[in-house]
Amino acid sequence: MRSLPTLVLFLALGGLLRAQDSPTLALADDGPTSVHATTTTSTVSTRYSLRRERTLFGDLDLSGLWGGPTYNYSATGDDWALVRGGFGGLELDDEVFIGYGGWSSRDAFTTDDALPTGDRPTYDFRHGGFIVAYSPGADNTIHPRITTILGPGRIQGSYTGENGTVTDFRERMFVGQVMAGAELNLFQWFRLGIEGGYRFASGVNDVPNVTANDVSGAVVQIEARFGISW
Repeated sequence: MRSLPTLVLFLALGGLLRAQDSPTLALADDGPTSVHATTTTSTVSTRYSLRRERTLFGDLDLSGLWGGPTYNYSATGDDWALVRGGFGGLELDDEVFIGYGGWSSRDAFTTDDALPTGDRPTYDFRHGGFIVAYSPGADNTIHPRITTILGPGRIQGSYTGENGTVTDFRERMFVGQVMAGAELNLFQWFRLGIEGGYRFASGVNDVPNVTANDVSGAVVQIEARFGISW
């Protein structure tokens, strides 16, 4: 009979040891599964990040839409001519603007030098292009702004030759414009910009007495911008 309590005690200790070992075994079984799942997730994430398409403005978020009219005075020969147009585009991260615009002269452009007859060729000027602008500190009431415009241009006009005949001409070219100035936030939906810079033209080759230097010149611009930022 003394062996019965000893047997019961032995069985109780065995059950206790088995109960303590079971969670350990369960954790041991779960460990590799958990590690494997983590490794798989990390591998998929790495592959996804490696396959992501990289873009020029990929890190910038859309923050607004803006557009409006533009007026500028452009140096042409010994005169200044009014150029008017408009633009529209997207604002990114409150400071970068990407858009497109078009402009045309309201006053006739002229050349630097007169012809032997004393006549100066006069012509109309048009150009359009992609706009990339940067406005650091755009949330301030007054802040700087740098603008570049690149795109196609065209001149069209006429001149009087030595024999009195009138010759018409038309030429296409490439136009680039770089400006810097200040922008004033009048309202949340209305901004006013004043900038100055220079316009470059290239590709004027087939027009007598008109060169790329005649089309190029200083620019003083006023621009009203209407839109919204969020």
